[in-house]
Amino acid sequence: MNRRIRGEEGQGTVEYLIVGLILMVVVSVLGLLSGKVGDALFARHAVDSASHALTTNTAGVVGDVLLF
Repeated sequence: MNRRIRGEEGQGTVEYLIVGLILMVVVSVLGLLSGKVGDALFARHAVDSASHALTTNTAGVVGDVLLF
């Protein structure tokens, strides 16, 4: 009754390997994103993209406001 099917001896090991690799990738990406959040990269991008932020891109901002 407890016979193993040929070719399935290492299936559990492979599944753990795949899950472990995915977990390592997720943790690495979260670490990289937290570094960018710490540098305020996303906040600077949001401020630069806001239509009311008059910086070096004044012509683009005026176009955004008029086309809104």
